[in-house]
Amino acid sequence: MNSEMQMPVAAPEPVSYSVPWKPIDNWIGVLILGLMDVGLLVIALQGERGQMAQSGLLAIVQLAFLLPVVVIFAWRRIHWKHLGFGGFSASTMGIGCGLLVASYGVILLHNLLLVNLGIDTQGEAIAELFAALESPIWFFIVGALLAPLIEEIFFRGFLFQGFRARYGWVSGMLLSSGIFAVAHLDPVSLIPTFILGCVLAYLYHRSNSVWPGVILHVMVNSFGLCAAYVATQYPQLIPS
Repeated sequence: MNSEMQMPVAAPEPVSYSVPWKPIDNWIGVLILGLMDVGLLVIALQGERGQMAQSGLLAIVQLAFLLPVVVIFAWRRIHWKHLGFGGFSASTMGIGCGLLVASYGVILLHNLLLVNLGIDTQGEAIAELFAALESPIWFFIVGALLAPLIEEIFFRGFLFQGFRARYGWVSGMLLSSGIFAVAHLDPVSLIPTFILGCVLAYLYHRSNSVWPGVILHVMVNSFGLCAAYVATQYPQLIPS
């Protein structure tokens, strides 16, 4: 008989994801974003999207997405480092690329369903916008470079982190990704954008850094914009 007393093993403490802002701040940020989206929707209904894409106004619109973060961080006196500008491991990018490939399988099935239903996909809408532009340079710069950085700061660094601290990482991922999808004001791309948001939020969860998401987001947007531009310049390459 073992005379030594066995000490009870303490249960591991739950992981805490604290942030220096309050849950209400996230919802205030969503409200500000919603008000800006209403303004963008009005502009889109007036048929001025092409004019915005042709000019520097598109860059200003994207920069405006930082407004909620700037206001709240200034109010709370929070340093920008809390948004997650630290380093990350190479394995995070490997996981991200794998998840992206898997998600594209689902997105492809989604787009095939839209085509069979006679509904234009997001790629076709972007191709039409390219066809209306005299020069796509601003559209490329904003869509492929500026938008990924700003959206990762807001939706992952700010929203996902805050929701993760309050509701847990899974609920935070689903909630922030849903807002990310709705904020793009495109019902056709709702499901693909939601899936992408989940992948990007998971990368942030693993790394606590915005950079893996920014890199993957740049890759996705660059590929999509280049494919749409090729479709407008070389329509003979697209199977009829």
